[in-house]
Amino acid sequence: MVMNLLFGLGLILVMVIASGAAVEIFEKLAHEVRVNRLILATMLVGFSTSLPELFVGLAAAVRSQPEIALGNVMGANLANLSWIIGGAVLVFGTIPVVGEYLKKELWLTVAMAMAPFLLISDGRLGRVDGLILVLLYFGYVYKLMSKGSAPLKHLKLLGRKMVVHRAKTKWDRELTLVKLLMALGVLGASSWMLINLAVSTSSFLGVSLFWIGLVVISIGTTLPELVLSLMASERREVSLILGNILGSVVVNSTIVLGIVAIISPITYTNTLQKGVVGVFLMITLGLFWLFTKSKHKLERWEGAVLVGIYAMFFGLQLILA
Repeated sequence: MVMNLLFGLGLILVMVIASGAAVEIFEKLAHEVRVNRLILATMLVGFSTSLPELFVGLAAAVRSQPEIALGNVMGANLANLSWIIGGAVLVFGTIPVVGEYLKKELWLTVAMAMAPFLLISDGRLGRVDGLILVLLYFGYVYKLMSKGSAPLKHLKLLGRKMVVHRAKTKWDRELTLVKLLMALGVLGASSWMLINLAVSTSSFLGVSLFWIGLVVISIGTTLPELVLSLMASERREVSLILGNILGSVVVNSTIVLGIVAIISPITYTNTLQKGVVGVFLMITLGLFWLFTKSKHKLERWEGAVLVGIYAMFFGLQLILA
């Protein structure tokens, strides 16, 4: 069991590294084919930290075990909004809230994060539901594009400048494409092995696949958000952390889960476990609104409360397992 845990951590670290490499290479190729800069920025912001969730979801759907992806997405969203953002606040003191976050972004995130709960209220997330989630994501992208340069500001969180040079030769372009395919291949293979490991761990512990995705895999796949939040705080770009976290929650809840449901419809009828996740997610979002409404910032003690909320959730899941 210990060896399985170490192997799983190794796979997740490989996925984190490969996802970062894939996004950087994709950025170069996109500029080469003259993709609209605003569309590029919007897509990169959303997927830069959600590639692990996407590939885990694809692997789970292809194996006809989409409940792992459902648990992973729900657990990752809760982790992002609680211990990851709360941990960043604990480390660096405060996180200011700027722009139209209070007016629009939070409520948009609430609606997107709760959409899967509403669609699966009948116990099934079918292909039509998945299509609805994908369409919600494109509506979200359109909204970001209509806000002008907002996605470009959030792109600073990726820790690099936009690529402006063009590949000089055909060989350079082909080599870049090969690197991209290799990075995606590593992501795919690592995700497949992680799903295999999740299935064997589920059988060994006697717990559901949903629980494995919710409690175990989600902690690993949110490492990119944690790394980027800490990087942004260290570079004094803390005002961009919320944009990254909220964008990741939206991407996970819409296009990632939507693609999974289209490939392999999800059936999950454990209303107690779904209810617990939904309640904790609403509590966390409510605390966000409460903490930021008056002072327009998150303080260290508020970060501690958010981390404590996740600790309570984790402990309760151990009991429900």
